[in-house]
This record gives sequence, structure tokens and C-alpha cells, in this order.
Amino acid sequence: MSRKIDANDARVEVLLFLGIVFWGWLLLGFFQGKGRFLFQQVVVESPVAIHWDGQALRATQRLDRQGAAGQGANLPPVPAALTPFFFQPIPINSADCELLSTVKGIGPKLAQQIIDTRTANGPFKTASDLLTVPGVGPTRMGQFAPYFSFQTP
Repeated sequence: MSRKIDANDARVEVLLFLGIVFWGWLLLGFFQGKGRFLFQQVVVESPVAIHWDGQALRATQRLDRQGAAGQGANLPPVPAALTPFFFQPIPINSADCELLSTVKGIGPKLAQQIIDTRTANGPFKTASDLLTVPGVGPTRMGQFAPYFSFQTP
């Protein structure tokens, strides 16, 4: 008896074959790597480390194996635009309009007003200085203050 093969049977066979090939490839890579996969991504350490020193994010030279730092051990602070990526407060005295707009509740117009107030009155020293910005009252000041750091550049 001949069996008629329809399109659905062919698809199942192809998927079964691809599944066997995938699992074979996965197991082969695991066992040849002696318990770890051969095709794992190689991690290359950067010569620069970023850390919080209590006042600002700083980039420093990583220590070599003997514990000595290479050239340029004291690199400049990390730019303000990178602070959100490290879950750090935004330095309000050096942030631009685009960075200030990333805070919930601050749009481009209010961000520009913050910059204009900073330019006219000098850097913000405390969270209460935000009250000098038009459109920012005590409630909004309390909402925004945790997202900002007030160190002068």
C-alpha cells in the first residue's frame, strides 16, 4: 500500500528534523566545552571602570593584576547624558533640554524654562531653588527633586 503524503506531514517532518539538529548542535557544544558552551560570548574587560564616588560618576583606569593603575588614573567625570544609564540622579546644573525631558512630568517647554532659570540665576544649589522656575510649585518640586543632583559643575 502506498501512503499519500500531504503538505502537513512534510512540515512536521521538517520541523522534527530541524529540532533534532538544533538539540544535537547544543549538546555537542556543551560536551566539547567540558561543561561550558564553546560558543559562549567572550567577555573583554574594558580598561576603564565607571563608579560612583559619592558626588559624581567617575571613569577611572582599571587596576592591573599587581594593583597598579595605568596612565590616566583620574579621568574626567562621566558626562551628564550617561547618568540615567547608571540609575544615578541627573546633574541639573549641566543637563541639557533633552536630558531634562527624560524625567517624568518634564516636557520640552518646562525643561527649557529650567535651563533659562539656571542661566539667569546661576546654578541650582538645593531642591528649593526649583521653586524659582516658572510652572514649578512645591508639589512638582517634590516630584522632581529625587531625580536631580545639585552639585555645581
